[in-house]
Amino acid sequence: MALFDATIAVGSDSNLGGLMLNYFREAQEARFATPARRMYGYVSAGIVVAVVTLVFAGLAPIWISWATFVASCVLDAVLTRNWIREDALQAYRREYPG
Repeated sequence: MALFDATIAVGSDSNLGGLMLNYFREAQEARFATPARRMYGYVSAGIVVAVVTLVFAGLAPIWISWATFVASCVLDAVLTRNWIREDALQAYRREYPG
């Protein structure tokens, strides 16, 4: 067994690397699970890009760009966490009905 084995670093669920990879995978699956969620992602990204474009064009102050970006990140984190929870609950109910 090597001291810096890659499977030890990220391949196991018993360590932080493995847990983070599982979380990122679940978050990605949750974001694209339904057409409405995908549309939310595209619209959110479009709004951020539009605001940044306005800032670069000199039509909006830079703080609006940062505020939009932070709001988008916070909303995305909250919604993604709720979606992961909903999807896990639905999977559990499908597996154990009743």
